Amino acid sequence: MDFTEKNVGMKLVILGNYDQSNAYHRHVFEAASEEVIFVGAIYDKSVVQALRYHSKAYVHGHQVGGTNPSLVEALGAGNAIIAHDNRFNRWVAGESALYFSSAKEFASVIEEIIQKPEILISMRNGSRARFNKNFTW
Repeated sequence: MDFTEKNVGMKLVILGNYDQSNAYHRHVFEAASEEVIFVGAIYDKSVVQALRYHSKAYVHGHQVGGTNPSLVEALGAGNAIIAHDNRFNRWVAGESALYFSSAKEFASVIEEIIQKPEILISMRNGSRARFNKNFTW
């Protein structure tokens, strides 16, 4: 199952700049089902915070870096975290997150959430606990 091409019964909201002159961006946009919503860049913190608090999960696709502020903020908001599998994201998000290394693995994670929505509760609780333990300086 490829989330972007098939309807799965939930929306995927994409925040960030979308450049139609970029061939990759254009391909992603054209391949997306009507459940994928590209909202563009949002700089209003209250809007971003509302999206965090009302979303089913936060998907973090960053592959390199350190302690990413967006990932930490998602933990603090109590989001269920779905993150790219790398040492940086694992250090920040911890054991309660679900991880993926490929599009196929991402689709499997989404399928797991659809089949077992109750896991989102433990993921959210784990995010809050991780934030409170490690990121409230």
